[in-house]
Amino acid sequence: MRIALILLLLATTLSAAFLIEKVEVTVSDVQSDGSARVHESIKFIMYGNYSSSLYDSNIATNDLSRWSTDIGLKDIKMHLNTRLVDVRDFRLRPQPRTKCNPIQGTCHGELILDYRAHPTYNSTTGEPLAGTGLFTVEKYKPRTKRYTINPPSLSFTTTPDGNIIMEDVVYFTINLPPESMTLDVNPQPADMDTPLPANMGSLSWNDIVLVKFSLIFDVEDSIDKEVTDFFAGIIRGISDALSSPHGYALVLLIVILIGSYLYIIMARRRGEE
Repeated sequence: MRIALILLLLATTLSAAFLIEKVEVTVSDVQSDGSARVHESIKFIMYGNYSSSLYDSNIATNDLSRWSTDIGLKDIKMHLNTRLVDVRDFRLRPQPRTKCNPIQGTCHGELILDYRAHPTYNSTTGEPLAGTGLFTVEKYKPRTKRYTINPPSLSFTTTPDGNIIMEDVVYFTINLPPESMTLDVNPQPADMDTPLPANMGSLSWNDIVLVKFSLIFDVEDSIDKEVTDFFAGIIRGISDALSSPHGYALVLLIVILIGSYLYIIMARRRGEE
């Protein structure tokens, strides 16, 4: 028994050994096109001097693939499917080792990931491509947009049937827009006791299998925002027209039309006098 223990300790010293402690994936700041901010915290325990040295040697790198290879844990990754989500403004921030125990030979490490998740856009129309992005957005009625979660855009462990497994150390949270109204959520979070539809604020899942995962919520814009967007659209239209190859000709034509109108008005007034 002693020999086996010594061999185990020796193996830990000479090889890298890591164990996932907690994974938190938080979605927030959902925008009108379905894009959102994603914050991930991946915490793990490292065993032995070699693991600590390996962690320290990578502390200055923001190469996620290198971290994934060196640590060798399946959860050292982005938990969104990059084939369906356009990842922008990605930042990886490794944190210094903490809570080190020299007697047990353990330390705790953490990787923090921040990025924005966008749908993929059609280069011609500028519209999001179907099946891409974290949310599908539909203009349900005037001033109201309906958001529907796109489960294939997530990258957690799944069952053979494609259902998402939220393990006991994995936490998935979606912070809904303040003005949103949740219409459907399945499976319901363990702490949810409010009948739908309702303004939920935040939804979180842990230690559960998301069978036929569904989340639908509406966001109704205020009248002030509708008016602001209307005039912003006019300004964008004018700006686009001016920046086009015929922009100056269009400006000249507008000036001529306005000048002609003013000349006719003045001529009529002179005739009346």
